[in-house]
Amino acid sequence: MKWATSAALMRGDGGGALRPRYSATRAKIATIFKRFIEIKDDLEANKPDGPLGCDHVWETTETKRVNVFSEENVETWVLMKDMNPMSTCNGCGMDTYQWCVDNRDNYKTVADATTALSFLADETGCPAGHVALNNFHDLDQVIPIIETKTYAAELPVRKKCTLCGTTKHWSIEDISNRNIWIEHTKEVVVCEAWDEELYIKEDSYKYDENNHEIFVPAGSLIDTIHHPRYINNEVEYLENINTGEKIYVEVSSCKHPKFDRNYNDERGNCCVECNARVLSINELFQ
Repeated sequence: MKWATSAALMRGDGGGALRPRYSATRAKIATIFKRFIEIKDDLEANKPDGPLGCDHVWETTETKRVNVFSEENVETWVLMKDMNPMSTCNGCGMDTYQWCVDNRDNYKTVADATTALSFLADETGCPAGHVALNNFHDLDQVIPIIETKTYAAELPVRKKCTLCGTTKHWSIEDISNRNIWIEHTKEVVVCEAWDEELYIKEDSYKYDENNHEIFVPAGSLIDTIHHPRYINNEVEYLENINTGEKIYVEVSSCKHPKFDRNYNDERGNCCVECNARVLSINELFQ
């Protein structure tokens, strides 16, 4: 009624009173139609935003990529190609840092791991005892790093009702209440298990159970190390517990193109792009 009177479609009786409970004569109805035809353009321009009580059916008309949330100081696995590890044994070429990474759950302290690595050197006949290291080899490594992950999603910033044409804007505040959003994760396999063959480069000896020397010629296979399967659990989508709405997200943070040693930084190997650091030997066993 407010809209009809504001558009001058209905003007009431002589005193301006509207009587919605009264009957209307044929002449009054004809007058309303006549006015409708005369002010049709104005009515179109001044029509209400939508029918009262419209059950809106929203259709997305515009989207935008939005950073939904971040996780700081996350330990995650990264597969690095041709990384300069500075941890390759001079005697047998074994990547000792990778061995420590693979066995971090088997030992409580660095001392325990170092002792086990020394025993392994004795068993395999490594002439350098797995302690003399160099940086002359570029190897593929699966390494644990500490980083900040930023999850982004393509979200609607404007929607339009297909029934009444009403539009509404979206805001990041619509998902600011994390208490009503459940994080569903997916398993991301970084590297499957593999066997690494260890060879010696020089003639050497190892010892049998009776402590007798056994000659090991250069270039012979002295051991095989079985590496574990590495995985990351990353967020796949958020689900609203009230509405069931799902927002699929993906990590938009650094892809870590390369790690390199910064000799002015005590942290060791860091990402050249975001400075995320590789865990040190000491940190592996904390």
